[in-house]
Amino acid sequence: MAAGRPAEAGTDSPALTRLREAVGWQGPQRVDVIERRHLADYRRTLGLDPQGTDVPLTICACFLSEPPPMPAAEAYGLGWINGGDRFEYAGPRLTLGDELRSRLTFTAVSEKHGRSGTLAVLTFETEFVRPDDTVAVRHIGTRIRR
Repeated sequence: MAAGRPAEAGTDSPALTRLREAVGWQGPQRVDVIERRHLADYRRTLGLDPQGTDVPLTICACFLSEPPPMPAAEAYGLGWINGGDRFEYAGPRLTLGDELRSRLTFTAVSEKHGRSGTLAVLTFETEFVRPDDTVAVRHIGTRIRR
C-alpha cells in the first residue's frame, strides 16, 4: 500500500486519519513588516516600478509559510502542490512599514480519487493582523499532497 492510500474502498489510510485528527493545528506565530527592500522586489516581480510605494494587496503571499510546516502532512504522499489561493481584504490598504502578525491554521482535509491517483486536499487559513488586533488580510490556501 502506498503512503496515504486507502487499504480498501471506504476506509481511511492511517495517513489520512492522522490528517483528519490534525484539523485545527496551528503553525508558529510570526511577525512580518512590509519593508522597502521587500516591497521593491515584489513590485519588480509584478512588473511594477520598484521605486513605487503603493503596496500590492497580495504582498502577504510573501509572508506565508510554504510549504506548510505541518508534521501530520509528511506521512501522506511525497510532495506539495499549490491548489490555489484566495485573499480577503478587510480595512484600510496596507502601507510601507505596516507590521502584521500571523498564524497558519489547518482547517480542512478531503481526499480525491482521480486518474493520477489519490490526493489529499488540505485547506489552510492565515489571518494577517495589525498591532491594534484588526484583521488586515485573510488568506485561504489549498495545498495538495500526492
